Amino acid sequence: MLRIASPDIWNRSGERGAALISTLLIAVLLLTAGGTLILTTSMSAISTGDAAAEAEAYYGAEAGLQATLNVMRGNVLPNPLFVANPAYNVAPENRIDFTKALTACTSNLSGDPTTADFPKRLSRWLSYNYTPNGSDYADRVVISPSYNPFSGVAYDVALTDPDNTNLATDKPVRIIVTSTGYGPRGARKTLSMMLHANRLDITVPAPLVLRGHDDATTNVTIDLGNSNAKTYSGMDYAGLQPDKPALAISGHDVTTVQAAYADKPGSLSNPKFNVLELPNDPAPTGTTTVPTPWFLKTVDQARAFLAQAETLANSCAAAGSPCPKRGVILNSLSGSAGTSAAPQFTIVKGDCSLEGGAGLLIVEGTLYFNGAGPNFDGIILVLGQGRLLKQGGGNRDVYGSIMIARFGATGGFLDPIFDYNGGAGSSNLQYDSRNILNAVVMPGAAVLGIAEK
Repeated sequence: MLRIASPDIWNRSGERGAALISTLLIAVLLLTAGGTLILTTSMSAISTGDAAAEAEAYYGAEAGLQATLNVMRGNVLPNPLFVANPAYNVAPENRIDFTKALTACTSNLSGDPTTADFPKRLSRWLSYNYTPNGSDYADRVVISPSYNPFSGVAYDVALTDPDNTNLATDKPVRIIVTSTGYGPRGARKTLSMMLHANRLDITVPAPLVLRGHDDATTNVTIDLGNSNAKTYSGMDYAGLQPDKPALAISGHDVTTVQAAYADKPGSLSNPKFNVLELPNDPAPTGTTTVPTPWFLKTVDQARAFLAQAETLANSCAAAGSPCPKRGVILNSLSGSAGTSAAPQFTIVKGDCSLEGGAGLLIVEGTLYFNGAGPNFDGIILVLGQGRLLKQGGGNRDVYGSIMIARFGATGGFLDPIFDYNGGAGSSNLQYDSRNILNAVVMPGAAVLGIAEK
């Protein structure tokens, strides 16, 4: 029987090839998704590779900081040496310090460029060993074997003085170390580190500092002397810094100190005093405050300071130690503590009858000024017994600072004693920033902070 097709079939003749088109459209979508996936995967692989290269560059920059710190702490000798070392010792000329590190002819090798803008980079102390094509000198220290700029890790360092110290007359206290790390595929990372030569972090608010009793009631014992010939001045003898107050005292001792200088108003420079910033001993209304040195804020910090100072002095006691001044620890002293030509870091655990000296002197017993002298250049810290007594006449000058705090093995701060009345003669206690700087410069270098650029 003949069957006649349905008219619906005749009406769909225009749909021929629709399946092919649909298949193609789906295929395009799948290919697009696949391409996106491939692109994403490849980009992820590239990002991972870049991250790994940057991490290696970062490690290179860290290695540069560590190597510089190792040099600045005296663990590396220059190459070549400046002078031959004596047997079993290191000549002072071959010991690093901040001045040598920031001076081109002692920081860098003689073959380095000598232009003013060329960095101080410790090439005499670090082994720069990669010379790029076309260069006359090695410009970085290689860490990886077979290093090249596209494979391996290296670093270079540059040193700057943020204080622009006049190296001909003064000692630098701070150095900024900029270390650039080089990783694979040209990756770079830069880290900066601030170094400080004041290992004990001693700050000086005035030529005479008296840290008062913790009860904020018991008054200081103070006698500034029996004549106007005994003077106290916060004017910088070196002429490098603004004027300081003549005295820095605790808030509750203001009235007592004012009475002490009332009958000889010419003995103290202006401002005559400022008040130490202490949370439990606020400054009276109308007075000016100054920051308190960290080791005078709490008695626990004072005891910790003495322990740190003794450790540091011991590290400088041995012959050949890389220290800018010799460390000496004594049970008692009757004599001088260093000289102006050779400042000394001296700790006297008992009483001290001082005849002169220079540097940093810490006295844990009673400090006596007997007879003529002592002339002392630097910082004297009377911490423990907290008592300074002048006995006998004679002229004397102290250019720097004296700080006094009294405390025992337990308990808080007690009332300090400053008795400068004994005998005739003139004397001058005057702030001197240069002598103070020479006193606080210690061996090695303390790290104040590290930042990534």
